[in-house]
Amino acid sequence: MTKANILRRPSSKLEYIWLDGYTPTANLRSKTKIEADFGGKLKDCPTWSFDGSSTLQADGGSSDCLLKPVAIYPDPART
Repeated sequence: MTKANILRRPSSKLEYIWLDGYTPTANLRSKTKIEADFGGKLKDCPTWSFDGSSTLQADGGSSDCLLKPVAIYPDPART
């Protein structure tokens, strides 16, 4: 696949938002990625990982956590 083909594909910005493990008040966290040829359905959203030790959601020795999307919301600024 050439660079020109990649640039011509429609792409979607996916932002994963979750609450961290801080107490007494949790903070919003987010990660953003660009997906080429995103189908627009929840089942098309990939699972994504993050380091849970930096968000107080896992111990440092076993800190890989997964983000599995549960809903899709269109960006009101882009609709």
